[in-house]
Amino acid sequence: MIEAMLFDVGDTFVHFETSNLKKFLELAATPAWERLRELGMNPPPFRSYVRSLKLPAIYEVIWSRICRREARLMPALLSKHRRMGMDLSEEQWAEVLSRCVPIVRQYFEADEEAVSVMQKLHAKGIKMGIVSNTMFPAFAIDDVLEHDGLLEWFPVRIYSSDVGYMKPHPKIFEAALDQLGVRADRTVFVGDRIDKDVKGASRLGMTTVLITRNGATPGGKPRPDHAINRLSELLSLV
Repeated sequence: MIEAMLFDVGDTFVHFETSNLKKFLELAATPAWERLRELGMNPPPFRSYVRSLKLPAIYEVIWSRICRREARLMPALLSKHRRMGMDLSEEQWAEVLSRCVPIVRQYFEADEEAVSVMQKLHAKGIKMGIVSNTMFPAFAIDDVLEHDGLLEWFPVRIYSSDVGYMKPHPKIFEAALDQLGVRADRTVFVGDRIDKDVKGASRLGMTTVLITRNGATPGGKPRPDHAINRLSELLSLV
């Protein structure tokens, strides 16, 4: 009997447009730089400011891949600001980051079926949660979900940026199962990656669903229990 569904976020029910990452970084940095000036800090000229943030960001991504732990991007960027002479408190840093959220939100687009499907799953009594690999702070992803009318359907949200562990590590899945109060063998996991989503969830005994969008299931093991092209196909599983 299926009691719960856990979801990945990116390219599962929300798409993150990253085709122009340089433009994204510059746009996101603009309100941060402006807020630093409002706080009486003395950031370098804008172009120099953006360039100075790239190296710690790249280092954290490389470190993440080597260690298979989530990149500590936000602490690394705070440390860089302090080394540039801006003695930001944790509260001020959170305020600076919050200014960037509306920019980040523009790069996310919810699947057109997402709200309807989540409403119907909830009506069927299915508990729902999120397990997502992300370098973004939790409040930024939550803001995107709330803006698109999705946050209310996911009382449990486990982000790798909070817990440190990344899928397919079992601890990030176990954290969600514990908070939902359900067993793995009564839970479905829905994601778009075999190496992260299917592999990690199947190890714990969850039923796995791979969303492919293009009708072709990619190679790799383990194989998903189900492959779907649209979110609405989940409704036939419960």
